[in-house]
Amino acid sequence: MKPPIIENPRGATRLQRYSQGVLTGMFWVLLGMLLRPLLTLGAWLVGGHLAFLAMFRFDGVGSLFRVPFVYVVVVAVIGMVLIGWSAYNLLRFRNNERRTRQPDPVTPAQLAAFFGVDEALVRRWQESRRILMGHDEHGRPRPGEG
Repeated sequence: MKPPIIENPRGATRLQRYSQGVLTGMFWVLLGMLLRPLLTLGAWLVGGHLAFLAMFRFDGVGSLFRVPFVYVVVVAVIGMVLIGWSAYNLLRFRNNERRTRQPDPVTPAQLAAFFGVDEALVRRWQESRRILMGHDEHGRPRPGEG
């Protein structure tokens, strides 16, 4: 028995194939538009049911009121930590204008004691514009050698 509809896509021209595809797509869109109120009603029922379950059965209303309370507690804790840190810094650095205390400058006497040379020699080095210096076998400076 022959089928009532001849379906031979290879026998149709390109224009016929594309026009049939576009026509089929248009009818699927039309069917969706016709069914849209029914689909909307179903979605509304499912969504309403889920909203009812989330809010009343699973204590969603309570969670809705607890979340702002948690935010307030977190903000208060952060504020207390910052105030504590500020008070700590105020107590620690209250008499210092700078937070890092600069060390006292090294005196020529300290340099002389460190290098094991005379203090007058260190002062002469500091006043000179250029010096030529070497070291002995123990690492002590020996001026005038290089």
